[in-house]
Formats: sequence, structure tokens, C-alpha cells
Amino acid sequence: MIQSSHQIPKAAKSLEHRALSICVETLGLAKIQRHIFICADQIIASCCSKRASLESWEYLKKRLKELKFDEPQQSHPICVYRTKSQLLACLLFWTHNGGLH
Repeated sequence: MIQSSHQIPKAAKSLEHRALSICVETLGLAKIQRHIFICADQIIASCCSKRASLESWEYLKKRLKELKFDEPQQSHPICVYRTKSQLLACLLFWTHNGGLH
């Protein structure tokens, strides 16, 4: 374990916490109710063709925007987050097998 003799002042921790809180609020991260991972733009196309994966990604972005799920709204204060992953199969395998211990 790495130990530091330098202590971070509480004021600095407070400023960092405040900055992080502002980012979370600004991005609406606390209002994310669903998170869609999609395998797209992969270097080695193993799930489907690169073209098909990019078309799927673009459709997902467009559809979430049409439904106004891309950011929180007054009428529905939740949103759906999306992540394009090249290594989705590895992520699923890693998660299924216990992730970090």
C-alpha cells in the first residue's frame, strides 16, 4: 500500500468535492435511470460489421433524442445514458466472473 506523508488540506478536499458535485449536477448523472452499453466501432468486428454497429449507435443516439431521454426533462426527470464500447464482450465476461476483488 502506498502511503503519503503529505496530507491534503480539508479545504482542498471540500473544493474537489464541490467541483465534482457541480459536474454531477450539470451532467444530470444523478438522474440517469438506465445505461445502455452497445458494442460499436470495434477494431475487430466480432459481433457484427463495423458499419452495422455504427448505424446502430447513430440510431440509438437519434431515438433517445427523439424520445427526449437523452437528458432530464421537466415532464420526466430521468434520462438514459449510452456508452459505445469496443470491448463489450470482455466487459461482460469480466463482470460475470466477479470483476474486481
